[in-house]
Amino acid sequence: MKILAWKLGRSAARSAPVADDADILQHVQELWIRESGLVRKAMAVNKYMIVMKAFVDGYFSVLPSGAIPDWVLLPTDKKVAAVVMAMNEELSIMSTIQELERMPLHEIIVVVNGSTDASLMMARTSGKAIILHYNEALGHDVGRAIGAKITTSDIVLFLDADIPVAAEQLLSFVKATNRGLDVALNDLSGYVGVFSDWDEITIMKYFLNRSNRRDDLKINSMTAVPHALSRRAIEIIGSANLAVPPKAQAIALQRGLRMGMGGSINVFKKNRHRKDNVGANNPVSQLIMGDHLEALGWAMREESPRLKYTDHLRKRERAKGVNKHHHPDL
Repeated sequence: MKILAWKLGRSAARSAPVADDADILQHVQELWIRESGLVRKAMAVNKYMIVMKAFVDGYFSVLPSGAIPDWVLLPTDKKVAAVVMAMNEELSIMSTIQELERMPLHEIIVVVNGSTDASLMMARTSGKAIILHYNEALGHDVGRAIGAKITTSDIVLFLDADIPVAAEQLLSFVKATNRGLDVALNDLSGYVGVFSDWDEITIMKYFLNRSNRRDDLKINSMTAVPHALSRRAIEIIGSANLAVPPKAQAIALQRGLRMGMGGSINVFKKNRHRKDNVGANNPVSQLIMGDHLEALGWAMREESPRLKYTDHLRKRERAKGVNKHHHPDL
């Protein structure tokens, strides 16, 4: 398969040269989709990177420069975008953007808000990113809603600028969404230990899934990045609701969107410690807890006050004949 892919890339370069004003990465992506269908269908999932890289090598073997870029082509002809939230992330924002630029994304949208460092200046050095700048801090997840609102792509990745993720790792989220998931979550269940080790946020994430009859999702949540949404998911959930990820998740579950795992990336060890996200009852944990309560409240109004927890014990019909003058609480 590797040799065949290399030959396909070489042949594609000779038969379809790139136009002078064209984006060469997008051009090679289009050739990859056009030429490599049989190779992609026949190969095992874990061979994708090897075969894709061979195609790129074959393509550039024809060109006089000889330099082979470190690109990650996508296994879909759908348009893919990324939304990045950034607030005072000058140490990591360019690493995040550079990983995204390795892929033929249709849109890279960076929402810089409330930054007092060089985050905005550094983001502007990207030749591909669309920068949305707000002087004031928008809030923890409002950037997701804004970014999703202006995207036009079929699949949208969501990331935080403080956690750079390799393009190779993001590929699985694109694959999962391309294959039919509406919401492709980051599977963190292997990194939280046993139940007795869980903190209150992890327990609340599990309860939200369990109360919506999705025990299989375990502790996984749209609160965590990276994750990916289909265009259908954004339209059904509503971009504004993405500002409250647990509520967006409750809406997705109640509306029957297809939700599952897109990959497993340990973002806990990558997450930068700040004064507002460490310690007991820190502001970020309080916000996330409040978001989950809002999500549960929405789901209870949408379905029933008890969600899946039907009351099988109380004999409510026996209370009908009780004299309410003697029992004022009934």
